[in-house]
Amino acid sequence: MRRPTPSKWLWYAVGGTLPAAYREWVLYDLTCQTWVLRHLARVQVMLSTWLLVLFLPGPMDMLWWVMALGYFTSLYFSFSFMEDACERRLVKHGFPPGLNRTIREESTVDQRARLASMYTAYYSG
Repeated sequence: MRRPTPSKWLWYAVGGTLPAAYREWVLYDLTCQTWVLRHLARVQVMLSTWLLVLFLPGPMDMLWWVMALGYFTSLYFSFSFMEDACERRLVKHGFPPGLNRTIREESTVDQRARLASMYTAYYSG
């Protein structure tokens, strides 16, 4: 399994499609046990654009409230449509629709633990 470079991961985080060499990693990213945390990390990259509100002219307290309201509203909707967003990512990378849910529902705890240990062993050494 080939892991993307930081620049490619940023492209992937904002919705870009990775080359075919990263398909296995994309599948793992969207179906592993920590897929929700990984989704949260990708969302944080996209929601960081709300910080640009602070550069607008106006009272700083109002800008902070606008930024906070926009951020938390976006975060709410991101979690509301999290499974759909992951499925769209898989389809963009050439996988059949519904594969992410199927893998998550069919894998046992032992299989998930084995995959996580393989992933850790691969990337820690």
